[in-house]
Amino acid sequence: MKSALMAALLGLCPSANAQGIVTLEQDLAREVGAVDLHAGLSRAQAGTLAEYYCRRYVGGCGTVAPATDRNADWAVVPFTGVAAIADTHPIMVGKHSGKISWRPGPSLNLLDLIGSKEAAPMPLDRSDAKPRRASASRVKVQFSVLPDGTVASVRFMRSSRNPECDREAGRIVSDWRFPPRGRPIELVTELGCAQ
Repeated sequence: MKSALMAALLGLCPSANAQGIVTLEQDLAREVGAVDLHAGLSRAQAGTLAEYYCRRYVGGCGTVAPATDRNADWAVVPFTGVAAIADTHPIMVGKHSGKISWRPGPSLNLLDLIGSKEAAPMPLDRSDAKPRRASASRVKVQFSVLPDGTVASVRFMRSSRNPECDREAGRIVSDWRFPPRGRPIELVTELGCAQ
C-alpha cells in the first residue's frame, strides 16, 4: 500500500528541461510563427499578439475576443475581471506595420518584440530541471527572475488540468535560483507531468 502511494505521488512529479526555458519574447515569436508584414498579419497572429499585450499591460486581463478586421488593423477587445467585462478600448494590431497599441497603454513594435536576441538564463541548481520521463500533461509557466536571481510572480499560461501537478510545477519553478543580473527578466518554461 505504502509503495503504491509513493509510486502514485512520484507519477505526478513535474519534470522540466532547463534548456526549455525561454524569454517571454522568444515564446511569443514561437507562438506567432513566421511574420510577413508585406502580406499582413493573420487574424490568428493578431489574436496571439493581443493576448500577449493584454497579459502584460491590461490590468485584470482575463481573455480577448477574436480579432475583427478594421482595414489596416485588427481590433481585439480585451475582457477584464472575474465578470469578463469588455474593455471600451480595443487592442489594435497593425496588419502591415506590426504596431500593437491600446489607448491607455504603451505602443509596441512587433519586430522589436520577436527580434529580441537576449538569451534566457539557466537555473544554477538544475536538480529539479532534468527530465525524468516522457509525459502527456504539460504545464506552461511564466515567471520573473529578479536581479538577485530569485523567482517571483509565477503564473500559469496553460494548466495541465491536474491541480497536484500544477502546484508541484509552481513549487519547482519558485525554488529555482538564477545567476544575479542587472535587471529583471520574464521567462517561460513548460513542465511535464508523468501520468
